[in-house]
Amino acid sequence: MGPVHDRSPQANVGAAGGFGLKRITFWGSVCLNLNNCMGPAMVLLPLLNQQAGWFTCSLVMVIAYLLSTLAATMLCEAMQRIPGNHDFSMRYEFATLVRHYYGRNSYIVFQILYTLSMQASNIAAMIISAQVVDRFLDKMAHESYALNFVTWKLAKSHVVPPDELVWCDVGVHSCTPELEQTWVISLGYIVCAVICIPFGYLNLDENMWFQWFSLVGLVVFTTEFLGQFLYNMMHPECSNDSYTLLKNVTCSGDVFDQTKFIVPTLDSQSQVLGISTFAYAYVVTIPSWVNEKQAGVNVNRAVWVPATIGLFLKLAVGLMGAWAFRSLSTDESDIVETMLRDSQPAVTQYSAYLWDITTMIPGIPVLAVMVRYNLLSGGVCGKMGSFFWGVLFPWLATAFCYEKKGALDMVCNWVAILFQGYINFVVPAMLYRRSLLEYPDNSSSMSTVINGDLKATEKLIHDEEAGDDCTEDNVNAVPEVLKLGPFTIHLNQFYVANTIIISFFFLSTFSIITNILDVFNIA
Repeated sequence: MGPVHDRSPQANVGAAGGFGLKRITFWGSVCLNLNNCMGPAMVLLPLLNQQAGWFTCSLVMVIAYLLSTLAATMLCEAMQRIPGNHDFSMRYEFATLVRHYYGRNSYIVFQILYTLSMQASNIAAMIISAQVVDRFLDKMAHESYALNFVTWKLAKSHVVPPDELVWCDVGVHSCTPELEQTWVISLGYIVCAVICIPFGYLNLDENMWFQWFSLVGLVVFTTEFLGQFLYNMMHPECSNDSYTLLKNVTCSGDVFDQTKFIVPTLDSQSQVLGISTFAYAYVVTIPSWVNEKQAGVNVNRAVWVPATIGLFLKLAVGLMGAWAFRSLSTDESDIVETMLRDSQPAVTQYSAYLWDITTMIPGIPVLAVMVRYNLLSGGVCGKMGSFFWGVLFPWLATAFCYEKKGALDMVCNWVAILFQGYINFVVPAMLYRRSLLEYPDNSSSMSTVINGDLKATEKLIHDEEAGDDCTEDNVNAVPEVLKLGPFTIHLNQFYVANTIIISFFFLSTFSIITNILDVFNIA
């Protein structure tokens, strides 16, 4: 079968064309990729360890780390193998990379799926961030405010059992369920939007100082969590309210007894697969970073280093968070909600608020910029159109229903369940496999003519004569020979790609089926 490429690659034209410049350093790359690969899934791991057992959780997380990082480097190699793009000087985003290898029809499908998946993740982050800021304002000032856009009256925050923030008209002293207001735009939402929208207008390279701020928050407040976990593990007494959480529980025994080795039930283990996939659903963010990293930044190191750091952080939070509490509540699916309880020390409560604020909010404009890049590079919209649909529209959609609990959350969750496994793991491996078939030699070749595209061919020859390609190492995502100490392992690139494609196709499909069965309560 012959090539089906779109032969009109876009030059990396920089800010004038709506894109960033190639100036993200190696450490900037580590910072950005670490923030992206951590995501919000880390806080779900302690409860998952208690419900499913620590062994399968840890094992599947390690496997997901290996395969997702391989998929990320495969995506980079598929970009690099395109003739004339060994130095990543031509702009290929995720969707336009699909167009190059699989043609226009596939491009349309995956541009839609990519946009839906990224926007679903972003809207979920917007909802959580706005609600956390509202709770933080209520805790600091003992009140926050919102505007009811149906009655156009001002509403004030109230905390009702079990520690839930609700809205009632100003002047109401006791906020009962009958008086609750749900069609509101809150102060927390406005604060988050005012921060994120301007950063969404900036390019990825211009967002880097915000990403460094996010990384500092991630490290500092995660370290505080681990310190609290360690304290609870060393003081597993009923007098330690932080450890007990629930009343009338037995506190004797080893702290490790509460988290089983494995819980052999289909429901528990299917959750492990779903959350592990969600925890590493960052692969599609990689092309935007590659397009704006500095020349010479080694792709493999800039992907594997942050992914490895992220693995150890996730394992530490998951295991220690499970061991640090006698019984985590299923009503509080993430550990941050537990850390916000009044039973926790004040420093831990404030750290939980600030963890959410410093890690969730800076991630929102990054995903928005990447959606904007994909729409712009694919010619779907112009510069302002891509800004509207990539950055402004999700905030407008969220504004009118984010306090209407359940509906928007459910839509976002189902979009993630249906699409993220396929586009983050299956498609990158398919693109890599296709690139191996079409361009067996991952290097520039002056004899390669880009199917009638004279400008691209002239650029290729010019780069080779100038020696520009020498600034980039071959990505070589799957080396043919892998040496591990005294052992030498021979790898077949096609077998590895096929394994990822088949494995994640069935795992993603299995996750969708189990979620559907769960909705209809089918055992």
